[in-house]
Order: sequence, then C-alpha cells, then structure tokens
Amino acid sequence: MKILMLYIRNQGGHGTVVRGLKKELEKRGHKVDLLSREDHFKVYSFSPMVIREAVRRIEDRYDIIYTHDWSLALSLLFPIPVCSKKHYSLFHGHQPNKLRFIQTLVGKFMGKKLFVVGDTLKERFPKATLVYNGVDFDNFKDLKKERNCVGWIKRSYEPRTEEEVEKLAYLNNLKPLCADNIPYEEMNEFYNKCKVFISLPEAFTGFNLCILEAKTAGVPKIITNNNGIGLKFQSQEFELSDFSWEKNVDKLLEVWK
Repeated sequence: MKILMLYIRNQGGHGTVVRGLKKELEKRGHKVDLLSREDHFKVYSFSPMVIREAVRRIEDRYDIIYTHDWSLALSLLFPIPVCSKKHYSLFHGHQPNKLRFIQTLVGKFMGKKLFVVGDTLKERFPKATLVYNGVDFDNFKDLKKERNCVGWIKRSYEPRTEEEVEKLAYLNNLKPLCADNIPYEEMNEFYNKCKVFISLPEAFTGFNLCILEAKTAGVPKIITNNNGIGLKFQSQEFELSDFSWEKNVDKLLEVWK
C-alpha cells in the first residue's frame, strides 16, 4: 500500500509516532510519505484550505490517508468530505479547551475509521480502535552508566513536574536534569543519566510515551500519575512488550484491509 500521513510537527510526540509507524510499515513493504503542517507547509494554526487543497492534488497517489489530529481530519471533512473512502484518523490526546466539542464531533463522524492511543480516549469514542503507541527498542537501551540525576521533560502540559523534580533532587542528593528541545536521537543518553524520571502530565494527555522510553532505557525509578499511560503503567497488567510498533501496525492493517 501507499500511505500518506499528515501530522502537526516533527518535534514532540506527533513526530515520534509517525516516524515509528513509518519505520514499521516500510519494514513490511509499504510506501509511506509524511507531510507536516508546520514543517512542510509552514502553517502554525488551523488552516483547513491549505491542507485540503494539498491533499486533493495528490490523493490519487495513495491508498490510505492517515491524519494525526482532529484538526487535520476536519480539514478533509468540511464542508464536503474528500478522499473519504481512504481517510482514517488518529487522536493523540483530548483537546483541553473550548474546542473539545469540535474534536468530539470529528471523532463521532469518523466512527470506525478513528484510532485512539489511550484508554480514556477509547471510552470517549467507543467505535474507535485502540492502538497503543510503541517504543523504539532499537533506540532506547540501558547503557549501564552511572546515574545521578532526577530527570524530566519540559512541556507546557506538565506544570507541576519541575517543582517536584527540584524537591526530590534536593532531598536525595541528586542533580535535576531537564530535557528541553533535546533531539530525539539523544534522548537515550538523557534517560541513561537518570536515577529517577518524573512525568506528571495533565488529564488531557493521550499516551505519554516518555514513560515507556524511560522504562526501556533502564531508569530504576519512574514517578508518574494516572494520566496517559500512567494508570496502566502502575498496574499489575503492565508488560513492556505490549507496547510495540509491530502490534500497533497489526491493528492498523486489520482495519485498513
């Protein structure tokens, strides 16, 4: 199959997910092209006509068009749906503000052609297919180095995390270490400096992949809350092997066939 993935930006969670999916899909012989609204089109807000017209020009080249966000899906739905037979969408999290009702409408309209990454999203959109994000087991490994830091990732939706890191570092004679715009390829080195990793995202978080990356990189102590993958991570049911791009793609292909 030839697949086009539309997503918001290369940096952060969206970029990590589409790269992981592209790698696994291409391993299976599929052709995958990526288009980022911000990096390719230089558009930094909701601009439906830019996305819509770009897709209409090239849609005949693809068997599947996979939008990674409700706003990108909406661009292909309104005012008249385009490429509707081949259009599928993935929601990475809950829209946190007054636009949440629009996300709800888009999700309901997509129905069984919607994928979601978290359990609370599945509860909200029961017709959607739940696909957990995967860990890049080739990239994240325990390097057996000395660990003397409490680490966290600077993100707008974790307002309490830095405060908790500084408190824990002081009490345990460890160094606070922040990942702020670190390239993805260097994140394994970051995790391998951490004796403790803390991530306390707000409730609208969909998955929070960094928890699994830290676990795969061998961080001995991980502190999180019940948001995103946190509740499952802290449960007796947690198995790191359940979170792989192979299992994610298996579900995609089952629905796409």
